[in-house]
Amino acid sequence: MTALRGVHELHRALREAWDFVETVRKELLHTIQPVSVAQWNFCPAGGGWCIAQVVDHLHHAETGMSKMVRKLIRGDYGAEAVPIGATLHTRDLDRYPYGRLVAPPGLVPGPVRDRPEVERQLELARARLCSELSLFRGDDPEALRSPDPATGDWFTLVGWIKLQAWHEAHHTTQILTIMASSHLPR
Repeated sequence: MTALRGVHELHRALREAWDFVETVRKELLHTIQPVSVAQWNFCPAGGGWCIAQVVDHLHHAETGMSKMVRKLIRGDYGAEAVPIGATLHTRDLDRYPYGRLVAPPGLVPGPVRDRPEVERQLELARARLCSELSLFRGDDPEALRSPDPATGDWFTLVGWIKLQAWHEAHHTTQILTIMASSHLPR
């Protein structure tokens, strides 16, 4: 993957979370590898996204994540304090913290695209995220904190990285559920 070129440049305090992100991506790619064109476009009964749309959503989410990371490292949130009573997710984030959410407008998948194109976009988004993370030169990534515009929860820099992985794992499970459908084209 292109993103791996910059891993050696990541701050040591980011590497464990980055390794987790990469492991989850490998699981996603392994999960969609055997999917046929008909399965890629199959919409489950009762509505919901097809596999192509789920993966496109992940591309949009990672692109958004890289923008958030850039702002956080640049210091855009340095003057903001975590409000009393707000949820703060840190390096200790050990699960996807949400149930089913409505995707914010910028994360809603666009028209269905073929798998090679979406996989290429995923790879570019991963490279961008790695590039943004490589800019961190501080002492403690847990000291950088910003709110999630969609939920109001707050995340540290490492918390954001862990959210990326847990979000992708959550949707990989969704894809596996679609693939287990008795109506899935064979």
